[in-house]
Formats: sequence, structure tokens, C-alpha cells
Amino acid sequence: MKRVFIGFVICLFLNCSKKENTISNTTYVISKKDIITNISNKPKDKNIPPPPPIPGWLFYGTNTFIIDKDSKIYYFQREKIGRICGHKFDDTIPHFINLQPKDLIEIPNNMISDFIKLNYKDNFRNITFIASSLDTLKTQNYFDLINAIESSLNQDDLYFIRRTTQEEDTVFKYKKNNDYYNSENIKWDEKRIRFPFIKPKLQKTNLQ
Repeated sequence: MKRVFIGFVICLFLNCSKKENTISNTTYVISKKDIITNISNKPKDKNIPPPPPIPGWLFYGTNTFIIDKDSKIYYFQREKIGRICGHKFDDTIPHFINLQPKDLIEIPNNMISDFIKLNYKDNFRNITFIASSLDTLKTQNYFDLINAIESSLNQDDLYFIRRTTQEEDTVFKYKKNNDYYNSENIKWDEKRIRFPFIKPKLQKTNLQ
């Protein structure tokens, strides 16, 4: 009888572990996820997808992770972002941020959790993006990244999953090929990227 009870407990434990793992390791299809969810203000249910990207100048947030086709993860960080309640959500084209190949840091597979703990800040709002040119995210690196981010979220932190931008894809290509990169030499599709307005310089005239 004792052996039967022990066997039942072991089976129950294994079934629970398997169920929990199934929930946490949920495949994410970017094109199918369009539900807006505020992760920081709702229970941590891994079946609820994160919200779509914030438009325009907040498209990159403070932390961005790029998952490439080989499932490797790269990271770049930007300045802190304040509250966004007054932002107009009619600008859906990502802004040019002058990203450079050197800004993309590859994270070793076994260092994802430690990397996030070291780079997430407690003194300002972390707005994180997970970006990929892939539509379906289902690798172990992706699951590890989601779990690490979830465990590091503070009250006002947010995270989003989206496709990579034109600028990210371009810079990433140059980094992978180890080529010289100059944004001024790129033929940008300006329907997919917004450049800052530069006031033209007035030509000086000689008064006689």
C-alpha cells in the first residue's frame, strides 16, 4: 500500500510539472497576437499574450531583444522612458534611432537570466521589446527569455513582442556579415521608417 501511495505521488508530481511546463513554454505566433494586455497590471498568466508594439518613437522601449533565425539572442539598450499616458497613438512608423552594429550584444544561451538581472534597472520604468524576423517563436531560448523577463518585471514595467523593424534588420545584417555600416548609404524605405526633421541651413549672403 505504501508503494502504491508513493507511486501515485510521483505520477501526480510529474503530471503537474508537465502541465506547468506546457503553459510556460507556449508557442508565440506574432501575426496572430493582437490583444492589448498590460502585463504589469494583470496576473502573470503565460497564456495571455503581451500587447502589440507601442507606436512611433516608443517602438524600441528601453530594452530590446532580437531573436535571429538561428535562435540566438541579441540585445541593445536605450535611455530611460517616462510615462506615456499623453502620447498620441496615431504614429505607427518606427523612428530612426541610429542603431549601430556594435550596439547589438549577443547573449550566450546559458546567460539569458543572469544578463537580464544585471541589465534591468529598478530606478525607472523598463519597457522591453522582443523582436524577430520569424513569425513563430518556439525555441528554448525564447522560452527562457520570456521566463526571465517575467520574473524581473516591476509594477510599472511592460514588455511587447513584435516583428523586427527595417532598421534592426539592416543593422543586424551588417553585423552578421561583419561589413562596414553607414546609415547614410542605405536605401531606406521611408514608408517603414521615420527620420527626424532637420531644419535646412540658411545660406549666408554678403551684404553690400
